[in-house]
Amino acid sequence: MEIQITIKVKLNLANAEIASSFTNTMEQYRLACNYVSEYIFNHDFDMQQSRLSKVLYTNLRSLFMLKSQMAQSVIRTVIARY
Repeated sequence: MEIQITIKVKLNLANAEIASSFTNTMEQYRLACNYVSEYIFNHDFDMQQSRLSKVLYTNLRSLFMLKSQMAQSVIRTVIARY
């Protein structure tokens, strides 16, 4: 059984450094999603999360400087969008 929870978050980005960091992280996340989507497209739409994670996880961490949970989230996000 899978439970989905949706939350609304209001971010206070008054600090320019925090705002810039957040914007950069979201841009890297977007680029990583495009990277995973391109990989899926070029590999016959194999969307098994465990296989994708095995192949792409290290690259997502190193190329896009994502933390572990975000790298996994990128893969789940792209699979969900297909």
